[in-house]
Amino acid sequence: MKQKSLLKILSVLLLVAGFAVACEKDLPEEEQKDPVPEPPVEQPVEGGISNVNNSYADKEVSYRGATISVKMDLAAAWSASLELLDSPEKEWAAISSSTQSGAAKKGATVRVIFEENNDTEARTAELWVTVEGFEPEKVAVLTQAASGMNADAKINEALNTYMHEILKEDYLFKDAYNAQEIDLKVPYSEFLGRHLLSLGDVNVEDGGYYRATQPNPGERFIYTNIVEVQPVTRAVETGGLGFGPFISTALAENSTQMGIAPAYVRRGSPAEAAGLRRGDIIYAVNGTGLTTSNYRNYMTSLYQDPSGSYKFSFLRFESNGNGGYDLNAYESGAATASVHIYDPVLHASVLADPDDESAKIGYMVYESFDLNSQDILEQTISEFAAAGITDLILDLRFNAGGAVAQSRWLSGCIAGEENYSKTFTKVVYNDGSTEDWKFNYGYNNDTDNLGLPTDLGLTRLYVISSYNTASAAELVISSLKGIDFPVKMIGCRTEGKNVGMEVSETTYNGRRFQFSPVTFWVKNAKDWGDYKDGIAPDEYVNNDNTLSTDDADNVFPYSFSDWGNMDYNIALQWAYCDITGKARWTHTPGTKSVSAVSLEPVDFQPVMPSPAHQGNLLYNNNN
Repeated sequence: MKQKSLLKILSVLLLVAGFAVACEKDLPEEEQKDPVPEPPVEQPVEGGISNVNNSYADKEVSYRGATISVKMDLAAAWSASLELLDSPEKEWAAISSSTQSGAAKKGATVRVIFEENNDTEARTAELWVTVEGFEPEKVAVLTQAASGMNADAKINEALNTYMHEILKEDYLFKDAYNAQEIDLKVPYSEFLGRHLLSLGDVNVEDGGYYRATQPNPGERFIYTNIVEVQPVTRAVETGGLGFGPFISTALAENSTQMGIAPAYVRRGSPAEAAGLRRGDIIYAVNGTGLTTSNYRNYMTSLYQDPSGSYKFSFLRFESNGNGGYDLNAYESGAATASVHIYDPVLHASVLADPDDESAKIGYMVYESFDLNSQDILEQTISEFAAAGITDLILDLRFNAGGAVAQSRWLSGCIAGEENYSKTFTKVVYNDGSTEDWKFNYGYNNDTDNLGLPTDLGLTRLYVISSYNTASAAELVISSLKGIDFPVKMIGCRTEGKNVGMEVSETTYNGRRFQFSPVTFWVKNAKDWGDYKDGIAPDEYVNNDNTLSTDDADNVFPYSFSDWGNMDYNIALQWAYCDITGKARWTHTPGTKSVSAVSLEPVDFQPVMPSPAHQGNLLYNNNN
């Protein structure tokens, strides 16, 4: 299109030049002048653009939308433009304003921003660059995938076939699965729901029913899943602000003003650097107050890896020095969503007993069993051992599981060397075959590559649990109970995931998918593994029902204060009092607290995990 326009302009110039010569020949001979020679037409010189690097030359841009960078060497001043070959009226892609033009440069970058493609067809754009003194040149053809996966029979059939071949052999309930008619042509996102939920309670251990206090109460769900995964630069990194899930609260009676408080703020995250803590009540974001009409959007967007920079107005309960608490208002620093080291240790400290100098109680809040973060866990345990802790309170209220291998390693630290040779868990497959994991090693002479645990010298364990506690987190409880190691649970009933998954991967047209089907049961040394409805705590802090009047802590597992404040962290207070023999107390803001606890933080600096501790393919981080 650009070359045709240029030729048309040259044709017009030649016609005008020809007309001028013709007029000159009609003049009298004495008035005619020697013809002025026409300047030669300047021919384009090759080499204005070189070394084009387009990483999407042979693959599609995600239908979800993305920013794509095309790099090249440019010999002179330049400008870029984009031609939308499909649906140009929608303006679904554009060049970033900061990269539309520039001076001569090696490694110049043009960024193309794609919006989400909601159509059922892929769409293509051409990137053109014009260098001063050179012809315009098409440097990249960029194709964006269609979001209409439901209309793409090829990908549906390919992924459904992949899942079917695994399920018919390895699914824990394969007999029931194989007894039904399988439809490989349904949308792949619906394949599992259609063929596994239809089995009813036959495979109830692959999922369950949402509880009364959860979204969609009474509705069936399954654990087996397939997800598209995006490539990451490093497995130990995560993105976003570092907030956990939020709890909301009304800030005034008869008002639309709302506040949201994070369940936790990860160590080393942008939110922590900006001054936010667990339990801070955010009431404005970038100057916009939270109300009943917008707070839900903020609860979702701030938790689910946002982008951009934020400032928060928040309230914080702080001791007033008179035994009560004041609610003070603060403004945060700027929190810019970014990639940062993932640290599953949400909090770690040593609790002292002012009446017994020898008592040192380790308190660790652990978010997930992640093999990529094994070095961080190992350093935390080493710090506890160096401090000489006499007891451990393991807070798993927000731990939904992860790698079985790491759950085994931590359980070995707790059980101690005298129990190393005992069974940690038995893995039972659908054909009856088993694997026997010990507390000291994995199922085949340390195939999990984690080495021996660190013996903490403990004789008992306190666990704080909630409905979020599941899978590999429940294995810690079950395995210790299997060898009669004393475990006291405080909180509420766990999720109840007594099955595990083997994670595999496949690709389709350059896209990567991870499939996690339920393929084995777990049982402890006593052959007990029947906790599909959850493991009940010894003491309920929250009764896990729709009432709040019968709870010792009606916002558990959330809080409106930080981890170390036992006036607000009732589950921690109960465990601490049981260990030290002190009387429990009840606190309300404005009432003097009888707490005499001193919290001595242990400085746990995040350690860069070793590349060798990557996800275990058999028991990956989805178990």
